[in-house]
Amino acid sequence: MIIHYVNQALLITLMVSAPVIIVTVILGLTLGLLQAVFQLQDQAMPFGVKWVCVTFVLIAVGPWIAQLLINFTNSMFDLMSFK
Repeated sequence: MIIHYVNQALLITLMVSAPVIIVTVILGLTLGLLQAVFQLQDQAMPFGVKWVCVTFVLIAVGPWIAQLLINFTNSMFDLMSFK
């Protein structure tokens, strides 16, 4: 029984972190390729672009993430309630 809830918690963790990780990986590869093509040595540019894009992703998927975590937390509190 507890393995099911641990598995569910790990799955939710994966789902919550996936949008940010996917955007960061795609941007990192794209910006790295562009820097190599144009021979740019600036390290601040990819950091700034990733920071802005990750902020927008978190704003966009924030309500979904919050609802997922609230539902999981409520189900865990329901399991702990003494009836």
